[in-house]
Amino acid sequence: MARPVTYSIVDCPDGRFAVVAVAASGAAYRRGGLLTLAEAEACVEDLRVVLARCGAVLARRDDGSDLPRNDGPDPQR
Repeated sequence: MARPVTYSIVDCPDGRFAVVAVAASGAAYRRGGLLTLAEAEACVEDLRVVLARCGAVLARRDDGSDLPRNDGPDPQR
């Protein structure tokens, strides 16, 4: 059985949002530059669909204390 991937929606200092997903291995993945909370939530739903096809579960992380912090530019943009 696949271990869950946890995620959080993070408020960035520039007023945008980012989705940070952390795999059970501890690897973190970040998708930043999202202009609205609705856009961030849509990103989460897309991630949920992809992970479900891989047999993994996406679960919301209750606290953001263990999330990696990156205030620099998003490498995906």
